[in-house]
Amino acid sequence: MKHFKAIAAMSLNRVIGAGNKIPWHLPEDFKWFKRMTSGNVVIMGRKTFASLGNKPLPNRINIVLSRHPGKLQTALPAVFGEAWVGRGKTQFPNQPTQFELPKIGGAATVDLRIIKNVLKLDPASSPLEFFICGGAQIYEQTLPFCSDLYLTQVKREVEGDAFFPPFEDKFDLVETLRDEPEFKILHYRHRALFTLK
Repeated sequence: MKHFKAIAAMSLNRVIGAGNKIPWHLPEDFKWFKRMTSGNVVIMGRKTFASLGNKPLPNRINIVLSRHPGKLQTALPAVFGEAWVGRGKTQFPNQPTQFELPKIGGAATVDLRIIKNVLKLDPASSPLEFFICGGAQIYEQTLPFCSDLYLTQVKREVEGDAFFPPFEDKFDLVETLRDEPEFKILHYRHRALFTLK
């Protein structure tokens, strides 16, 4: 069975953001993120989406979590247009027609309050991979549903106001994918879920 995956980058002191921006510039890590997520589904919070200039990541299906998806759609009609908007009373997951993924390069917005229902969608029914991409609150709420965590460890401490939540008690390091002078990319698996992958 396929599960959701989380992909993130954090500093040695767990910082993932500063002023709604990434506080480092690592082109090789960006290339790796693009390679991992291209052609797949990325799930992010409204603030993370805003940090991207309120534009969907190209060549990916973008799902944006918000407490007010209707307002977000109204504010950004060029982005969401007629895209499906999931509100709190929507039922999941046994009625898949209620949640249709947008096309590659498109975006949909979903009520943050039903995040657990959204995460009960079965990614095994899709050939795509589903990646959780932040921010801090979204990681905290979704990590229990993720079988894998791809974490870029930036090899320095930085100032910031957004931090990656504790995960070490639930995930085991299974491999180091890259080890560069400025960062390393680590692959963790959820102790309780990785056998179900």
